[in-house]
Amino acid sequence: AYLIKVLDAHPEVEFVQIQLNYADWRNPVVRSGELYEILHSRNIPMIIMEPVKGGTLAALKPELEEMYKAARPSASIASWALRFVGSLPGVMTILSGMSTEDQMKDNIETFRHFEPLSEEEKKLVDKVRTIMLDVPQIGCTSCRYCTPGSPMNISIPDVFRAVNTMNLYGDVFRPKAFYGGVIGQGHGRASECIACGQCEGVCPQHLPIIDLLREASEKLDT
Repeated sequence: AYLIKVLDAHPEVEFVQIQLNYADWRNPVVRSGELYEILHSRNIPMIIMEPVKGGTLAALKPELEEMYKAARPSASIASWALRFVGSLPGVMTILSGMSTEDQMKDNIETFRHFEPLSEEEKKLVDKVRTIMLDVPQIGCTSCRYCTPGSPMNISIPDVFRAVNTMNLYGDVFRPKAFYGGVIGQGHGRASECIACGQCEGVCPQHLPIIDLLREASEKLDT
């Protein structure tokens, strides 16, 4: 919504830089896919940061790497993330952080003879992403029945949203930044929960919110 407002207010914008990679495509905090679709629908060129998610997508669990290697034995794991981004229409430039000469050579080789992902390869990336992100989640539906009566004004669904993102993507900085923004809007910290139980009494999902907030505080308030 904020991006749309900015673009509506500034039609002179020539390009926009966003974070985008296949792991963050449906990330509710980063919202890579949503931002991409907004920009692509307006034909605004994009500069992409974090295509390999800070190196996270350059080394996966062995079973996931084996899936990629079975399809392209000589290709690096990182090249799949780079090709995912490079295959998207409207992408103007891809910024890939490199810390070794070998990484630089691999990136150059990936784009020197660039091959967009085939339909079968797109399905494979989607399958890898699904398996990668199949981790336990806090089953909060963001109904917000719990928030009006919170004596400490804790935005419980947003706290759980940050924790879920952290658990799913192994990302710490952005969930904490998101959480900080929620606190900055006047909401209480997870650590300020007084365990009154009001939230648990109205939660349709019957979540152990008090315990979950305590665990969330250990992740977010440090």
